[in-house]
Amino acid sequence: MEHLVTFCLGEDDGVHTVEDASRKLAVMDSQGRVWAQEMLLRVSPDHVTLLDPASKEELESYPLGAIVRCDAVMPPGRSRSLLLLVCQEPERAQPDVHFFQGLRLGAELIREDIQGALHNYRSGRGERRAAALRATQEELQRDRSPAAETPPLQRRPSVRAVISTVERGAGRGRPQAKPIPEAEEEQRLAPAGTSSSADPASPDLGPRGPDLAVLQAEREVDILNHVFDDVESFVSRLQKSAEAARVLEHRERGRRTRRRAAGEGLLTLRAKPPSEAEYTDVLQKIKYAFSLLARLRGNIADPSSPELLHFLFGPLQMIVNTSGGPEFASGVRRPHLTSDAVALLRDNVTPRENELWTSLGDSWTRPGLELPPEEGPPYRPEFFSGWEPPVTDPQGRAWEDPVEKQLQHERRRRQVRLRWVRW
Repeated sequence: MEHLVTFCLGEDDGVHTVEDASRKLAVMDSQGRVWAQEMLLRVSPDHVTLLDPASKEELESYPLGAIVRCDAVMPPGRSRSLLLLVCQEPERAQPDVHFFQGLRLGAELIREDIQGALHNYRSGRGERRAAALRATQEELQRDRSPAAETPPLQRRPSVRAVISTVERGAGRGRPQAKPIPEAEEEQRLAPAGTSSSADPASPDLGPRGPDLAVLQAEREVDILNHVFDDVESFVSRLQKSAEAARVLEHRERGRRTRRRAAGEGLLTLRAKPPSEAEYTDVLQKIKYAFSLLARLRGNIADPSSPELLHFLFGPLQMIVNTSGGPEFASGVRRPHLTSDAVALLRDNVTPRENELWTSLGDSWTRPGLELPPEEGPPYRPEFFSGWEPPVTDPQGRAWEDPVEKQLQHERRRRQVRLRWVRW
């Protein structure tokens, strides 16, 4: 399951009924304020328990006698049901309203399981629970994923790059992409009588024609937008984590007993900061985005590459601050920046952005050509959604990673210039 939000009726502003809670959830979602937190939900004969998916540590445990409502509800603007649990703890004056969304199972099946357990608990008869469990097993065996069929309850990120449509190809209805940097410059640098492709054996370096150039630019813009998705998702997680930590700290100051209050297990999980590996991943994606923005500068507009560059500095500042300062980010060496990326940064950053950028050291301010070669396989971003870019073009030729391809081009360009100097 994914826990979306918990409201305490009567304590949260404007939330006095379950219907109020559902409307407020829809408003929060439209504002990008919902962060789905994955966890396990276990239904036992006398409790519904929420567990940390990694450690299996118990986060919350609700006696079946405390569950006053269990339902599958449809918030405004949604086409997929959410699981609603209303729990009345004995020591609390007002009930808590929890919203969840299923990953492998729909809300209706989970509702039937919990309601079957409640019926068994109250009547001592287990037929309804047994039927619900059989339906659940049948659904799992079909290996279907409702989460994959319907977008999760979270808005799309606000920043998107789009292909510029100012230029049109002759007699064609599609925008005409600018030539990729390496194809354009290798034509100028190649000595007379030599091929413009430095590696004739490579299936991806030859000319692809105007239609394929558009497809290549669209593919790379799609990769860039998935990077933006992940950066915004990470920043949202940082914000929700800080918010949960503040609530926990406030509760700790006002605590009268050592007993953990209802809902604190969920807050504790949400307050956990991202791991070091997750920080490294998002910093690598920001570096990768800098190189993609430079590469696509002639193909995107409204917002342009420089405008999108400024957008990335907000998240970068927050990530550097929450990771303890520039030292951690400066150690993120892969992927290298292209020379064009360094030039784009140098020519467009504001004084405040420049202060942050230069504080990150050589790995962020010098191109890969001036740094020791990367160790291991080339960097390839892996996206939170599981999305992967197309592997081949319509002609069956393999697409190369655009940033790695640009770095290889810059190395070849330097070799060609050195040969010209010797000649």
